[in-house]
Amino acid sequence: MSAAGSTRAALRAATDPIHTRLHGLPALRALAEGRIDRAGYAALLRRMLGFHAAVEAALAAAPSLAEWGIDPAGRRRAGLIEADLAALDAAPGPVPMAPLPPLGCAARALGCLYVTEGSTLGGQQLARALDGLLPPGPAGRRFLLGHGAAHGTMWRACCEALERCGAEPARRAAMLDAAAATFAAFEAWFDPAPALAPFNGGVALPPAAE
Repeated sequence: MSAAGSTRAALRAATDPIHTRLHGLPALRALAEGRIDRAGYAALLRRMLGFHAAVEAALAAAPSLAEWGIDPAGRRRAGLIEADLAALDAAPGPVPMAPLPPLGCAARALGCLYVTEGSTLGGQQLARALDGLLPPGPAGRRFLLGHGAAHGTMWRACCEALERCGAEPARRAAMLDAAAATFAAFEAWFDPAPALAPFNGGVALPPAAE
């Protein structure tokens, strides 16, 4: 399959506008530019924790991805965020849970996973942007370092799953819709306007459309 006709290319095209907007979010821009302070970084990590904990709960409740060679449990990063907060002496406290789109099928789950796994791609660079804030070493930046030495292997496995699942048009459409909806949920999560319910270990999912 050519790159132009790949599922990954379709996912990039479907999510590029919102992905570009996310680079302009104040906290993420400050992090990328090395301007974030300790309090701002801790606040960003807490916000990330609410999103990633919700994604992990949603994926755990979704249909199995074993058919596509993916184990979402092995890709969890909420624990890395908690470790980073501990390194900053910033206990997360009650963290709100991000509302997410429903993941009623494996294709939708893979579309959601594409968003969180894709976020690991620029993590090394963002981790280096913290050099002026944190001492050398992984402490405080484990979330950004992601899967570490296993990153390449895990990303390739994710891409292979996307292509195999997306070879069927209906599954590809479901994947594209879920990826766009997950990006939109992330963007909304950084809007301070909505009232947020306390994180209680559950996952807030809107009802599926009839």
